[in-house]
Amino acid sequence: MSDRPLITPAFPGAALARALHAPPPRPGRLAALSDSKLADWLGDHGGQRFPLDQVVGQLGELAREDGIDVWRVAFSLSDYHPEVIGRSYLWTHGRGVEVQDRQYTPKRSDLYMRSPIRIIHEGADGLRRRLAGPNAQLDFPILQELRNEGATDYAGMALKFSDGTRHFISWATSRIGGFGEDELRRLDDLTPLICLRLELEHSRRVTEQILATYLGDDAARKVIAGDVRRAAGEEILAVIFYCDLRGFTRMTEQLDAASVVRALAEYYDAVSGPVRARGGDILKMIGDGMLAIFPLRDGMDAGRAGHEALAAAREARDALAAIPNEALPDGVDSLAAGFALHFGPVTFGNVGSRERLDFTVIGPAVNQATRLESLTKILGRSILLSEEFARLPHGSTTRSLGFHALRGVRDPREIFTTG
Repeated sequence: MSDRPLITPAFPGAALARALHAPPPRPGRLAALSDSKLADWLGDHGGQRFPLDQVVGQLGELAREDGIDVWRVAFSLSDYHPEVIGRSYLWTHGRGVEVQDRQYTPKRSDLYMRSPIRIIHEGADGLRRRLAGPNAQLDFPILQELRNEGATDYAGMALKFSDGTRHFISWATSRIGGFGEDELRRLDDLTPLICLRLELEHSRRVTEQILATYLGDDAARKVIAGDVRRAAGEEILAVIFYCDLRGFTRMTEQLDAASVVRALAEYYDAVSGPVRARGGDILKMIGDGMLAIFPLRDGMDAGRAGHEALAAAREARDALAAIPNEALPDGVDSLAAGFALHFGPVTFGNVGSRERLDFTVIGPAVNQATRLESLTKILGRSILLSEEFARLPHGSTTRSLGFHALRGVRDPREIFTTG
C-alpha cells in the first residue's frame, strides 16, 4: 500500500489503522487499554487542571512508560485570540515542552500548505511517513527536519472535537526500524481518550481567554467562579485610570470607517500595553475612551498602585507619540490622548438587566476620573491627577494647577499634574 494518507469523510477506526499500516482496532478498544498508565491518566483527571503544555508532556512521558518508544509528540489547536490563530504544543524526549503561537496572516502560509496538518484539516484520518531506510518518504519539510534530528518514523492522527473542528496530533520515534505495529495500534486506541482530554482542557482555556479579552482579568475570574448574580457588587479601593483620544470626533467626520478602526487599533495598542504590563486591569473601551483600575489587593498597596498607574500613563503617552506615521491612515499625522488618575472606593460587580449583564466598576470615583480627563485639553496638560491621587506615596513630584470645577461634582477640586 502507498504511504499517501487515506482521506475519508468519517472516522472509521479501521480506516485510520490502515492509513497507519497498523492492524485494525480490536473490539472494545478502551477495554484493551486497561493496563495503560496513559489511558488511566487521560480518563481520570482527579479533579485537577492540567494546562495544555503539561498535557503534552504527560502524553510523551506516560506513553514511554507504557512501552511505546515515543521520541516526540506534538499537537496543534486553534485559538481565540485577537493576534493568534492557533498554538502548537511540542514535547521532545530529553528536552521538555515548547509552545509556539501561530500568528494571523492575510493568507494561509507556505509552511501550513506544505505541512501534514493541512492534510488532516482537509479530511485525512491519519498518515504515516517512514523517515529512514529505503521506504523513506520526506514529502513535507517538517519530516526532513525530524529526520535530521534523528527521527525514523512519523504518524499523524486527526483529533475531532465535538464542536465539529478538526485538530492534529503527531508522534515520532527515533528507534531503528520505526514504530512497531502494536505501538501504532495502541496510539490509535488511545486517540478517543486523548481527544476528550484535549477538548476539555482546550475548552476551558478558550473560555478563560475570551472572557479575559472582553471583560478584563479580574471580571473574567469572577464570572468563571460563578459570581454572576445581578446587583451583587464588591466595594474595593483602586486607582482609576481613564484616557481619551484627542480629536476623535473630527477623525470620525473626515475618515472612512476602516481608517478610523485602523487608527483606534494603534491607539489602543499604545495605551493598553503599559497598563497591563504595570498590573492594571482594563475594564472598558468605549469608542475612544479606556477605563482601567489598579486595585489594592494581591500585595498592591496604595503607593505601589499609584506608582504603577502614573508610570503606565507616561509610557502610554510616549508610546502614542512614537507611533510611526506610516502606521496611521492617510489624514492622521499623529495620535495623542488625555490621561486622568484618581484614587477612591469603587463598586466592582454586575450591573444590567436579567438577560444582559456587564461586569464593571461604578461610583462617584469613576465619574470624577472621567470628568477630570475632560480638563486635560482646557488646562493644556496630557496627565491630570486628583488631589486624592496626588496625596498617595507614588514617588513622583506633583504640581498644583489650582481649583477647578468638574461637571457633576458639587465643589471645585484641586487639580495636580506631573512631568
